[in-house]
Amino acid sequence: MEKSAGPPGKAGAVFPLKGWSMAHTKILFINLGYARGIGGRLAEHIRYAHRHFYCSPIIQKEALRQFNELIVKEKPDVCCLVEINRGSFASAGFDQLAALINETYSFSDIENKYAQGSFLRSFAMTSGNCNAFIAKRKYNFEKLFFTRGMKRLVYKICLDKDLTLFFAHFSLKKTIRAQQIIEARNLMSKTPGEVIFLGDFNILSGLHEINPLLDQGRFILLNRDDHPTFFFHKQEKILDLCVCSPSLAEKTALKILPQSYSDHAALIVDI
Repeated sequence: MEKSAGPPGKAGAVFPLKGWSMAHTKILFINLGYARGIGGRLAEHIRYAHRHFYCSPIIQKEALRQFNELIVKEKPDVCCLVEINRGSFASAGFDQLAALINETYSFSDIENKYAQGSFLRSFAMTSGNCNAFIAKRKYNFEKLFFTRGMKRLVYKICLDKDLTLFFAHFSLKKTIRAQQIIEARNLMSKTPGEVIFLGDFNILSGLHEINPLLDQGRFILLNRDDHPTFFFHKQEKILDLCVCSPSLAEKTALKILPQSYSDHAALIVDI
């Protein structure tokens, strides 16, 4: 695991777990799809295919306005964002994170998600492709990187002295993804206290891909196998996951909320 030089259309599903009580920390995680306003319907992917190459700020602002409505409604303490653009040719130079920062969510960080030194960090079409977070208050955090893959960025945020949050966007390539999942397990295992890992795991072949994370009961998957988080035409898959310490699972609830502006649902985690 590498470390950066930076500072340390469907009804929503609610999964209350045994022992859950009123939350003292709420986390929102979502794959924004670069705010292109493309949902899960095949007609949208066909009609708006050009937005993958160039998307006007008007479209992006509307998608972010809808996302902000979710933030206002749920009032999370921290929002974890993958597939957000801080300004590139494809986004017409529009900085999406800047559009989300306000007086309530004034603490933030954004980082290119590709490997350090990768040509994708400077290529015109991908230079703005990032992960980021916004939060109500300052947290100690680090930017780490998987050792393999194109998408490597892992955020580590210390929410409390005994509670650590990780989030990432995993590889689309199965063999690389398998290695990244093992690295995520090792990262969680070496972290003292309770840990939670949120991510678009891209487990296209099914939940069995994360068995290395769950073996021997060291960590718990909060998602249920009958509630998808990704929608494309007639396909529904569970790609966006919440994995945590067993002791944390006893007091945590996961809510899945499909969104019209992205083909990924938002995950709301109450701890």
